[in-house]
Amino acid sequence: MTPTITPTTEAPTKDYRAPLRFWHWGNSLLVSLQLITILFQEVIVDARSAGPEFQETMAKENIALTVKQARSLTHILSERIWEWHIYFGWAMAAFFVFRVGQELRGPSEMRFSARLMEVARRYRLAPATGKREAGKLLFAKGTYALFYAFLTVMVISGLLLIYRNDADFLRSIKHEVEEVHNFTMYLILGFFVVHVVAVVWAELTKDHGVISRMVGGEARKR
Repeated sequence: MTPTITPTTEAPTKDYRAPLRFWHWGNSLLVSLQLITILFQEVIVDARSAGPEFQETMAKENIALTVKQARSLTHILSERIWEWHIYFGWAMAAFFVFRVGQELRGPSEMRFSARLMEVARRYRLAPATGKREAGKLLFAKGTYALFYAFLTVMVISGLLLIYRNDADFLRSIKHEVEEVHNFTMYLILGFFVVHVVAVVWAELTKDHGVISRMVGGEARKR
């Protein structure tokens, strides 16, 4: 006898409740702001390009800046940008704690881990004709699990960098933590790109209304 998927309401595979929507959009905004601060830091306020631009601008006002003075100005701007980066990082950490709290305190059938296990169960029980669609859903949930892992690494490494000068051990691993933090940033950026493309594709094909549901939640059933 071919196993089939039995209907279940115990572990929905999607969650459009207000707490998750709040976390989703708030976290998306914070990650975007973090990426903007990095863009300013690495491109717009880069000392090698911004310094000469400061000198040229001040020269038009008949003010001569030395290379050292121009670098000092870029350093001040850089410090201000990193301060904002840290502020946004603290906000991300708060959102991370909020998400973990929702995962631990929420009903078991609504937790991400339960939804992931439910999707995996449906994939195992899916008949040959439904294996492909079940596999797509399992892959999508797997990418979310990876994102949560990336976010965990990003938050922890960021906190370690904030307190890097408070302990000898943290100072000794500063370079390694920075490498991990920066690499994880690219992974999260890659996830964002893939996620946006996948959501738009779903909206245009088989899952019409997914964006509106993530904004306003699911409509009440009558």
